[in-house]
Amino acid sequence: MEIQKSKQKLLLVDDNELTRIYFREVFWLHGLEFRYELIMTENVEQASKLLDNETTRPDIIFLGLVMPMKVNGSTITSPEAGFNILRKIKSNPVLRHIKVIIFSAFDKKEYQDQAKALGADAYLVKGQNLPQDILNFVSNVLENHGQ
Repeated sequence: MEIQKSKQKLLLVDDNELTRIYFREVFWLHGLEFRYELIMTENVEQASKLLDNETTRPDIIFLGLVMPMKVNGSTITSPEAGFNILRKIKSNPVLRHIKVIIFSAFDKKEYQDQAKALGADAYLVKGQNLPQDILNFVSNVLENHGQ
């Protein structure tokens, strides 16, 4: 009897619809829907719910930084949205094994340094990586960490 291994889950958390479309197209064009389950969400609240549920918990996350977040009843756009969920993931013993790749339009050294200090596995800048680079990166991260 052959046991079918479940697909690895990749979660994209980004409020930019074009980024989400881009990822879906890259995965579809390269036939990766057979190997990975791509889950997309547009905000950190939705991502947090997915992380809290063992059946929807991803193996790897592409995480935007600057996204809307609630502060004192108001919604603001801030890199703290991404940093807060990264902090949640890497400080939680149940979640810290999840590989997190920051995928941001901002090529700021301070953001890269903060992401690294909080435990991000990588920091990729939107527009500086070809689709094949992103796909190779996903494969390398998962293979090098026993996934």
